[in-house]
Amino acid sequence: MKKILFVLLVALVAAPAFARDVDAIVSADWVEANLSNARVVVIDVRKVEDYKAGHIPGAVNVLGLYVAKDGLNNEVPLLDDLSDIIAEAGIDANSIVVVVESDGSRFAWSTRVAWTLVYAGIPNVTILDGGYAAWTKAAKPVATDFSSREETAFVAKPVPAYLTTKDYLIKNLKKAQIIDARSYDTYFGLTKQAFVDQFGHIPLATSLPAAWITADGLVRPKADLEAMVKALKLDPKKDTIIHCDSGVLCSAWWWILTQQLGWTKVGSYDGSAQEISKDPSVKFVKYSWK
Repeated sequence: MKKILFVLLVALVAAPAFARDVDAIVSADWVEANLSNARVVVIDVRKVEDYKAGHIPGAVNVLGLYVAKDGLNNEVPLLDDLSDIIAEAGIDANSIVVVVESDGSRFAWSTRVAWTLVYAGIPNVTILDGGYAAWTKAAKPVATDFSSREETAFVAKPVPAYLTTKDYLIKNLKKAQIIDARSYDTYFGLTKQAFVDQFGHIPLATSLPAAWITADGLVRPKADLEAMVKALKLDPKKDTIIHCDSGVLCSAWWWILTQQLGWTKVGSYDGSAQEISKDPSVKFVKYSWK
Protein backbone atom coordinates (compact mmCIF):
# COMPACT_ATOMS: atom_id res chain seq x y z
CA MET A 1 0.00 0.00 0.00
CA LYS A 2 2.80 2.41 0.93
CA LYS A 3 4.53 1.65 -2.37
CA ILE A 4 1.35 2.49 -4.32
CA LEU A 5 0.93 5.77 -2.47
CA PHE A 6 4.57 6.65 -3.14
CA VAL A 7 4.18 6.00 -6.89
CA LEU A 8 1.05 8.12 -7.01
CA LEU A 9 2.79 10.95 -5.20
CA VAL A 10 5.73 10.86 -7.60
CA ALA A 11 3.35 10.92 -10.56
CA LEU A 12 1.55 13.94 -9.18
CA VAL A 13 4.80 15.83 -8.64
CA ALA A 14 6.21 14.92 -12.08
CA ALA A 15 3.13 15.79 -14.11
CA PRO A 16 2.08 19.47 -14.40
CA ALA A 17 -1.46 20.18 -13.25
CA PHE A 18 -3.87 21.92 -15.60
CA ALA A 19 -6.83 22.56 -13.31
CA ARG A 20 -8.52 25.75 -14.51
CA ASP A 21 -11.11 28.23 -13.33
CA VAL A 22 -11.49 29.58 -16.89
CA ASP A 23 -11.38 28.15 -20.40
CA ALA A 24 -8.09 28.47 -22.29
CA ILE A 25 -9.74 30.70 -24.90
CA VAL A 26 -12.68 33.04 -24.24
CA SER A 27 -15.01 35.24 -26.25
CA ALA A 28 -15.56 38.99 -26.11
CA ASP A 29 -18.93 38.30 -24.45
CA TRP A 30 -17.19 36.36 -21.66
CA VAL A 31 -14.69 39.15 -21.09
CA GLU A 32 -17.41 41.82 -20.98
CA ALA A 33 -19.44 39.76 -18.51
CA ASN A 34 -16.43 39.33 -16.20
CA LEU A 35 -14.89 42.82 -16.19
CA SER A 36 -16.28 43.44 -12.71
CA ASN A 37 -14.75 40.24 -11.31
CA ALA A 38 -11.97 41.34 -8.95
CA ARG A 39 -9.86 38.30 -9.91
CA VAL A 40 -9.93 39.12 -13.62
CA VAL A 41 -7.00 41.12 -14.96
CA VAL A 42 -7.15 42.05 -18.64
CA ILE A 43 -3.70 42.69 -20.10
CA ASP A 44 -3.37 44.39 -23.47
CA VAL A 45 -0.05 43.33 -24.99
CA ARG A 46 -0.21 45.52 -28.11
CA LYS A 47 2.09 48.47 -28.77
CA VAL A 48 1.58 51.48 -26.51
CA GLU A 49 0.25 53.63 -29.35
CA ASP A 50 -2.37 51.00 -30.22
CA TYR A 51 -3.39 50.74 -26.58
CA LYS A 52 -3.73 54.53 -26.32
CA ALA A 53 -5.95 54.62 -29.40
CA GLY A 54 -8.47 52.34 -27.71
CA HIS A 55 -8.61 49.33 -25.41
CA ILE A 56 -10.94 47.23 -23.27
CA PRO A 57 -12.02 49.27 -20.21
CA GLY A 58 -9.72 48.53 -17.28
CA ALA A 59 -7.16 46.69 -19.41
CA VAL A 60 -3.52 47.21 -18.39
CA ASN A 61 -0.89 47.65 -21.10
CA VAL A 62 1.84 45.07 -20.39
CA LEU A 63 5.02 44.66 -22.40
CA GLY A 64 8.33 42.86 -21.87
CA LEU A 65 7.06 39.33 -21.20
CA TYR A 66 9.46 38.01 -23.87
CA VAL A 67 12.82 39.62 -24.53
CA ALA A 68 16.00 39.30 -26.59
CA LYS A 69 18.60 37.58 -24.43
CA ASP A 70 21.88 35.70 -24.90
CA GLY A 71 21.79 36.21 -28.67
CA LEU A 72 18.25 34.80 -29.00
CA ASN A 73 15.19 36.78 -30.07
CA ASN A 74 12.37 35.73 -27.75
CA GLU A 75 13.34 34.49 -24.32
CA VAL A 76 11.82 34.49 -20.85
CA PRO A 77 13.04 37.58 -18.96
CA LEU A 78 15.29 37.21 -15.93
CA LEU A 79 13.13 35.96 -13.07
CA ASP A 80 13.46 39.15 -11.04
CA ASP A 81 12.37 41.20 -14.06
CA LEU A 82 9.55 38.79 -14.84
CA SER A 83 8.28 38.97 -11.26
CA ASP A 84 8.36 42.77 -11.34
CA ILE A 85 6.46 43.03 -14.66
CA ILE A 86 3.73 40.70 -13.44
CA ALA A 87 3.46 42.31 -10.00
CA GLU A 88 3.31 45.84 -11.46
CA ALA A 89 0.42 44.75 -13.69
CA GLY A 90 -1.59 43.90 -10.57
CA ILE A 91 -1.41 40.15 -11.15
CA ASP A 92 -0.92 37.50 -8.50
CA ALA A 93 -1.09 33.71 -8.51
CA ASN A 94 -4.85 33.85 -7.83
CA SER A 95 -5.63 36.13 -10.78
CA ILE A 96 -7.55 35.18 -13.89
CA VAL A 97 -5.51 36.84 -16.62
CA VAL A 98 -6.99 37.62 -20.05
CA VAL A 99 -4.38 38.22 -22.77
CA VAL A 100 -5.45 40.59 -25.55
CA GLU A 101 -3.53 40.96 -28.82
CA SER A 102 -4.56 42.92 -31.91
CA ASP A 103 -6.38 40.17 -33.85
CA GLY A 104 -6.40 36.49 -34.75
CA SER A 105 -3.28 36.79 -36.90
CA ARG A 106 -1.38 37.47 -33.67
CA PHE A 107 -2.63 34.35 -31.88
CA ALA A 108 0.88 32.96 -31.42
CA TRP A 109 2.02 36.21 -29.82
CA SER A 110 -0.93 35.93 -27.43
CA THR A 111 0.08 32.39 -26.52
CA ARG A 112 3.71 33.42 -26.13
CA VAL A 113 2.61 35.84 -23.38
CA ALA A 114 0.13 33.35 -21.91
CA TRP A 115 2.76 30.59 -21.87
CA THR A 116 5.20 32.89 -20.07
CA LEU A 117 2.59 33.64 -17.41
CA VAL A 118 1.70 30.02 -16.70
CA TYR A 119 5.40 29.15 -16.74
CA ALA A 120 5.87 31.86 -14.10
CA GLY A 121 3.29 30.18 -11.85
CA ILE A 122 -0.09 31.69 -12.77
CA PRO A 123 -2.45 28.79 -13.60
CA ASN A 124 -5.50 30.75 -14.75
CA VAL A 125 -4.56 32.50 -17.95
CA THR A 126 -6.82 32.77 -20.99
CA ILE A 127 -6.78 34.41 -24.42
CA LEU A 128 -9.40 36.65 -26.00
CA ASP A 129 -10.35 34.83 -29.19
CA GLY A 130 -9.84 37.16 -32.14
CA GLY A 131 -8.09 39.74 -30.00
CA TYR A 132 -9.04 43.40 -29.79
CA ALA A 133 -10.48 43.22 -33.32
CA ALA A 134 -13.13 40.79 -32.07
CA TRP A 135 -13.93 43.16 -29.20
CA THR A 136 -14.52 46.15 -31.49
CA LYS A 137 -16.34 44.04 -34.10
CA ALA A 138 -18.82 43.09 -31.37
CA ALA A 139 -19.30 46.82 -30.62
CA LYS A 140 -18.10 46.46 -27.04
CA PRO A 141 -17.19 49.55 -24.98
CA VAL A 142 -13.78 51.13 -25.56
CA ALA A 143 -11.57 53.23 -23.26
CA THR A 144 -8.67 55.56 -24.07
CA ASP A 145 -7.36 56.28 -20.57
CA PHE A 146 -4.26 54.64 -19.07
CA SER A 147 -5.51 51.97 -16.71
CA SER A 148 -3.48 50.57 -13.83
CA ARG A 149 -3.97 48.21 -10.90
CA GLU A 150 -2.49 48.04 -7.44
CA GLU A 151 0.88 46.31 -7.50
CA THR A 152 1.01 42.85 -5.95
CA ALA A 153 3.81 40.99 -4.18
CA PHE A 154 3.99 38.32 -6.89
CA VAL A 155 7.22 36.32 -7.15
CA ALA A 156 7.65 34.00 -10.12
CA LYS A 157 7.79 30.28 -9.33
CA PRO A 158 8.65 28.73 -12.69
CA VAL A 159 7.29 25.37 -13.80
CA PRO A 160 10.39 23.75 -15.37
CA ALA A 161 8.39 21.10 -17.27
CA TYR A 162 6.85 23.78 -19.49
CA LEU A 163 10.20 24.95 -20.88
CA THR A 164 12.53 22.79 -22.99
CA THR A 165 16.23 23.59 -23.15
CA LYS A 166 18.69 22.84 -25.93
CA ASP A 167 20.54 20.31 -23.78
CA TYR A 168 17.33 18.44 -23.03
CA LEU A 169 16.33 18.36 -26.69
CA ILE A 170 19.72 17.05 -27.84
CA LYS A 171 19.66 14.40 -25.14
CA ASN A 172 16.18 13.27 -26.23
CA LEU A 173 16.38 13.71 -30.01
CA LYS A 174 15.62 10.04 -30.66
CA LYS A 175 13.23 9.49 -27.74
CA ALA A 176 10.94 12.51 -27.62
CA GLN A 177 8.09 13.38 -29.96
CA ILE A 178 9.23 16.59 -31.68
CA ILE A 179 6.73 18.99 -33.28
CA ASP A 180 7.83 21.72 -35.69
CA ALA A 181 5.28 24.58 -35.64
CA ARG A 182 6.75 26.50 -38.57
CA SER A 183 5.31 26.68 -42.12
CA TYR A 184 5.53 23.74 -44.52
CA ASP A 185 8.03 25.59 -46.73
CA THR A 186 10.31 26.26 -43.79
CA TYR A 187 10.05 22.71 -42.45
CA PHE A 188 10.74 21.27 -45.91
CA GLY A 189 13.84 23.44 -46.37
CA LEU A 190 12.71 25.79 -49.14
CA THR A 191 12.95 28.92 -46.98
CA LYS A 192 14.38 29.95 -43.65
CA GLN A 193 14.72 32.95 -41.39
CA ALA A 194 18.03 34.82 -41.68
CA PHE A 195 18.76 34.16 -38.00
CA VAL A 196 18.44 30.38 -38.44
CA ASP A 197 21.67 28.74 -39.62
CA GLN A 198 20.32 25.64 -41.37
CA PHE A 199 17.59 24.92 -43.91
CA GLY A 200 15.12 22.15 -43.12
CA HIS A 201 14.14 20.61 -39.82
CA ILE A 202 15.32 18.56 -36.87
CA PRO A 203 15.48 14.87 -37.80
CA LEU A 204 12.20 12.96 -37.18
CA ALA A 205 10.28 16.13 -36.28
CA THR A 206 6.60 16.23 -37.30
CA SER A 207 5.31 19.29 -39.15
CA LEU A 208 2.30 20.93 -37.49
CA PRO A 209 2.10 24.60 -38.56
CA ALA A 210 0.81 27.08 -36.00
CA ALA A 211 -1.04 28.86 -38.82
CA TRP A 212 -3.51 25.95 -38.91
CA ILE A 213 -4.88 26.82 -35.47
CA THR A 214 -6.93 29.81 -36.60
CA ALA A 215 -9.37 30.45 -39.45
CA ASP A 216 -11.09 33.75 -40.28
CA GLY A 217 -9.41 35.36 -37.29
CA LEU A 218 -10.69 32.90 -34.69
CA VAL A 219 -9.39 29.66 -33.16
CA ARG A 220 -10.76 26.59 -34.90
CA PRO A 221 -13.19 24.35 -32.98
CA LYS A 222 -11.54 22.08 -30.46
CA ALA A 223 -12.73 18.98 -32.32
CA ASP A 224 -10.99 20.13 -35.52
CA LEU A 225 -7.71 20.77 -33.71
CA GLU A 226 -7.95 17.41 -32.01
CA ALA A 227 -8.58 15.73 -35.37
CA MET A 228 -5.46 17.34 -36.89
CA VAL A 229 -3.28 16.02 -34.11
CA LYS A 230 -4.86 12.58 -34.25
CA ALA A 231 -4.39 12.36 -38.04
CA LEU A 232 -0.66 12.92 -37.58
CA LYS A 233 -0.60 10.02 -35.10
CA LEU A 234 0.86 12.18 -32.35
CA ASP A 235 0.72 10.51 -28.95
CA PRO A 236 -0.61 12.59 -26.00
CA LYS A 237 1.14 10.26 -23.54
CA LYS A 238 4.60 10.68 -25.05
CA ASP A 239 7.20 13.23 -24.00
CA THR A 240 6.65 16.05 -26.51
CA ILE A 241 8.82 19.01 -27.50
CA ILE A 242 7.48 21.83 -29.67
CA HIS A 243 9.77 24.27 -31.48
CA CYS A 244 9.63 26.91 -34.19
CA ASP A 245 12.14 29.55 -35.32
CA SER A 246 12.46 31.66 -32.18
CA GLY A 247 10.02 30.50 -29.52
CA VAL A 248 6.75 32.19 -30.55
CA LEU A 249 4.87 29.90 -32.95
CA CYS A 250 5.64 26.84 -30.82
CA SER A 251 3.77 28.40 -27.90
CA ALA A 252 0.55 28.33 -29.98
CA TRP A 253 0.49 24.56 -30.24
CA TRP A 254 1.78 24.22 -26.66
CA TRP A 255 -1.27 26.21 -25.59
CA ILE A 256 -3.72 24.12 -27.60
CA LEU A 257 -2.25 20.76 -26.64
CA THR A 258 -1.88 21.43 -22.93
CA GLN A 259 -4.51 23.99 -22.02
CA GLN A 260 -7.27 22.83 -24.39
CA LEU A 261 -6.61 19.17 -25.12
CA GLY A 262 -5.18 18.24 -21.73
CA TRP A 263 -1.74 16.91 -22.70
CA THR A 264 0.59 16.89 -19.69
CA LYS A 265 4.04 16.08 -21.08
CA VAL A 266 4.73 19.00 -23.42
CA GLY A 267 7.62 21.46 -23.36
CA SER A 268 8.01 24.60 -25.47
CA TYR A 269 11.56 25.13 -26.73
CA ASP A 270 12.34 28.81 -26.18
CA GLY A 271 15.57 28.95 -28.21
CA SER A 272 14.05 26.86 -31.02
CA ALA A 273 15.73 26.63 -34.46
CA GLN A 274 17.56 29.90 -33.88
CA GLU A 275 19.61 28.25 -31.15
CA ILE A 276 19.86 24.59 -32.12
CA SER A 277 20.66 25.22 -35.80
CA LYS A 278 23.99 26.66 -34.67
CA ASP A 279 25.04 23.38 -33.07
CA PRO A 280 27.17 21.35 -35.52
CA SER A 281 26.15 18.11 -33.82
CA VAL A 282 22.54 18.56 -35.01
CA LYS A 283 22.16 18.16 -38.77
CA PHE A 284 18.86 19.45 -40.13
CA VAL A 285 17.03 17.39 -42.79
CA LYS A 286 15.96 18.96 -46.13
CA TYR A 287 13.30 17.89 -48.63
CA SER A 288 11.82 15.24 -46.38
CA TRP A 289 8.66 14.99 -44.28
CA LYS A 290 10.50 13.26 -41.44
